[in-house]
Amino acid sequence: MNLPSVSDCREKNLKALKHKDVKVPQVAIYTGPGSSHSWIWLVEALERMAFYRMRFVSWNQIGTDLPDDVLIVPGGDTYRLAEAIGSPRLEHLEQWIVEGGRYVGICAGAYLPLSSSSPPLDRFNLVKSRIRNLTRHLPTPKSMEDKFSVQYGCSYVYHAVRGPLVVDFDGVQFVAPLYGGPAWEGRGDAECLCTYRSFSSGTIFLTEEAIARETLIGRPAALRKEYGKGALYLLGPHFEHPDHPGSNGVIGGILLDENDHPFRNIDNGDDHRIVSEVRLGELKRIISNARVTYRGLDGARWRIGCKTWDHEKIGYFVNAIWDRILRAEEMNLDLALPRRVQDGFSNCLTRMRDMQSAMRVGNDATRLAEPLFMELADTSSIFFDSYFLALRSSIEN
Repeated sequence: MNLPSVSDCREKNLKALKHKDVKVPQVAIYTGPGSSHSWIWLVEALERMAFYRMRFVSWNQIGTDLPDDVLIVPGGDTYRLAEAIGSPRLEHLEQWIVEGGRYVGICAGAYLPLSSSSPPLDRFNLVKSRIRNLTRHLPTPKSMEDKFSVQYGCSYVYHAVRGPLVVDFDGVQFVAPLYGGPAWEGRGDAECLCTYRSFSSGTIFLTEEAIARETLIGRPAALRKEYGKGALYLLGPHFEHPDHPGSNGVIGGILLDENDHPFRNIDNGDDHRIVSEVRLGELKRIISNARVTYRGLDGARWRIGCKTWDHEKIGYFVNAIWDRILRAEEMNLDLALPRRVQDGFSNCLTRMRDMQSAMRVGNDATRLAEPLFMELADTSSIFFDSYFLALRSSIEN
């Protein structure tokens, strides 16, 4: 697999979109239960590289509705991912890979296909490479205890560091952030794409540096496994992070890896137009209010499943939508949105205000936070489906 630059990917994709006889990879991004805010980073990176043929899917579309070349399962809560997708969808997903699909798991999505005997993670078991950050006896945490470890049967998955590390990709070195993703003992039954090379000045040590070094440095950071006609790509770091464009090429290289994995070239039926029921100005007003309101939740933290969420995660969603509204206005895009986009974000704004009211009187707002994040993800997914359809149409026409 080659390591293209962001500009190389963008140039190739824009040229392909203008020439309809040239195949463009079709990418499905999982945004359902178990996913975190990090898929917003993925959207930013893919848009930067002009991968405009993307759509957003939830648990009920896995296995039964995947006419795409690539499925990306992002960071989040691996247990909730496994529970949400579940059987028999994982069996359908396995068959989809065998028939030529490319599975890309990032962070939590990289843990999902690994061999396990612990329910609900025992339903997939496609890659036998063992992770290094698994132990029965936890090392002593130095900081961020709420993000340090997750119980895994009789053992624990621990996270030795957090933040940017130096990664080596076939002699090319660049920085990519690690936020809970795996490090592997070795490549196992897969191919090692790149390794953790060293720490950086921004690396935060969650345990002793010597333990962190033994856990990570020199060990695989990303794997690829051929599976039937398709392949699995398991990525520990967040190569898609928009603050680290030098690492985005890892994602671009996987999506453009046509030589090893030809595009399936199955029409996903995305050329229809959604009847516009939303005035962009009204949606802009709602998102503007949401941007103000989420800042009023500063300092709040909520434990949902195995993940800790804070107000900053709300900001990733509402700021991403705000930026696309401004881009749509600037580019004069024919952005057709269903009514449920406006209704969904209006509900999110109401939930945020209810959370503020609960916090003012000292009440726990977790019961409000969980449905808020679910509705933010669902509604943002619908918005982005329409946004990228409009972008593609502006170029193809």
